[in-house]
Amino acid sequence: MDADVVRRTRAARPAAWRARLAAKLAAAGAPEEHLAPLRAARGTGGGELPGQRAAVPDRHIAPGELLELPGRRLHAVWTPGHTPGHVCLHLEEAHPGRAPGAGFGRLFSGDHLLPGISPHIGVYEGPGEAPTDPLGDYLASLERVARLAPAEVLPAHQHAFTDAAGRARALLDHHEARLGGLVRLLAEPLTLWQLTVAMEWNRPWERIPYASRNIAVAEAEAHLRRLMTLGRAEAVPGSDPVTYRAV
Repeated sequence: MDADVVRRTRAARPAAWRARLAAKLAAAGAPEEHLAPLRAARGTGGGELPGQRAAVPDRHIAPGELLELPGRRLHAVWTPGHTPGHVCLHLEEAHPGRAPGAGFGRLFSGDHLLPGISPHIGVYEGPGEAPTDPLGDYLASLERVARLAPAEVLPAHQHAFTDAAGRARALLDHHEARLGGLVRLLAEPLTLWQLTVAMEWNRPWERIPYASRNIAVAEAEAHLRRLMTLGRAEAVPGSDPVTYRAV
């Protein structure tokens, strides 16, 4: 999964990649002033793409796999959402200094479970691939990690923390509230771009950098797909660019 994303990114021609992104953003209803830089860079080669230097994985880790680590038990826990192939690693052993019943083992949570922020949930399928429901995958993964109840979580960002179940519940509640907010925004039909601009972010829209706006569109799309999967939103027939409304 993630290995395929890395290989596709490394093999991409920058000009073709920017052309696809411009087309996707145009279909989302992005204004011309946002599309213009992509179109201008398209004919120049445009330099290296973000992630093109990422190392190609030389080993696949299967969900539930027990990794070879002498004297330790380290299980791979598949937690799609932030990326489709994201895994957490559960070190299954008693945690020193933890009282009985306080949880078992340590969880290396990567970007799945963070103590103070919600990780980005984007859209990763390539051209011609069927649409996915990455936010639905992420919410199910949170439930899975909560049931593990590790004594300590060691994330890729911020700091170590305890109460994985409590943090997972807080993130589940956060996304449910965000989905409810989107339903209210979609009382009137909006394009994906309009919905993205109207959503609440960690700073005002006018202060969000150009590249981060593209990431925000992907996150808005992930939330919109969840609503459509749940039957809470739908595309408006015949709209161009496509608009969406609450059901």
